Amino acid sequence: MKRLLLVAFSVLTVVLTSTTISAWAAGAAEASYTPANIAVLVNGTALPVDQDPVLSHKSIMVPLRAVVEPLGATVTWTGTIPQVRIQQGDTVFSLNIGSDRAFKERAGIFFLEEPPVLVKGHTMVSLRFLAEGLGTKVDWDETRKTVFISTGDFMGPEYPPPAVSKQEMPATDNYYRLYDLEVGPNSGPSAEEAKAYVLKQGLLKTVKDVQFTPIRFCEYGDTDTMVVGNDELGREKAVWLTKNRYGGTVSVTGSVVLAEAISREKVYDMLRAKGIKTENIKKMYLAPYEKDKIYWLVIAEQADKTYHSAFDCKTGTMVLENVVPRTP
Repeated sequence: MKRLLLVAFSVLTVVLTSTTISAWAAGAAEASYTPANIAVLVNGTALPVDQDPVLSHKSIMVPLRAVVEPLGATVTWTGTIPQVRIQQGDTVFSLNIGSDRAFKERAGIFFLEEPPVLVKGHTMVSLRFLAEGLGTKVDWDETRKTVFISTGDFMGPEYPPPAVSKQEMPATDNYYRLYDLEVGPNSGPSAEEAKAYVLKQGLLKTVKDVQFTPIRFCEYGDTDTMVVGNDELGREKAVWLTKNRYGGTVSVTGSVVLAEAISREKVYDMLRAKGIKTENIKKMYLAPYEKDKIYWLVIAEQADKTYHSAFDCKTGTMVLENVVPRTP
């Protein structure tokens, strides 16, 4: 038997970033997942599940309610946002669909190896979360293709019955590790780190410029690091990078071949068609408003109003417009 022995710290609270909530609430469809074709036993009893376990990025995902209720926890769906509330004894924590960010109440922040997902209306969580979050023991029997989730008397070394071999699950440094909670806007890597990253990853062959761009309309909010250069095909390309402030991981927020994006002059024309004068445009820049969605972001002040507009950089479609009265 290959044993995944994971006995972890106490229960945790998971929160979702506003970007993820917005994307989900906008009507993102449930994704399709590959069936895991395994059996799941909780304290020796097979789960009467309505949804079979699935695979997501090589992680086994199991139905949350069917697993935790036999362990004495209660599960409540909030409805207004994609959030599940779980109570076990005096401890209450929440899971947010699609979020890999989590924090333990009054303790710190950590990251999930695989965010919870919805499959046919069922909240699916990774086996590692069950072990790390609920303090259960999770064993995998490769021969029988069976997962054993155990608590209490079932956590002893004699259960489940031994098979061929045992192997402890490798530790994961960046997941379920508590960090001190930090406040303030997030930012991308430094110019030198960003340049080194895009060259090493083969995203660009040469680098011409590095800038720090807001990813919303707020000058003092979150920023990404934008690296402009040429790729291996010689095309001028912009790549945006973000950096996890806790684990230090650099990742790509989005990229675009600049020849495929509409020009700044085209955006000016579209704004003039809406009655906004060019001299009243205060800021205009390319940025990833959401992951892999690169927009022209525009801030204009005209008469007694402030205009915030976003245009898809490839199609020119206006995807966002917000007009608010200017404060005196």
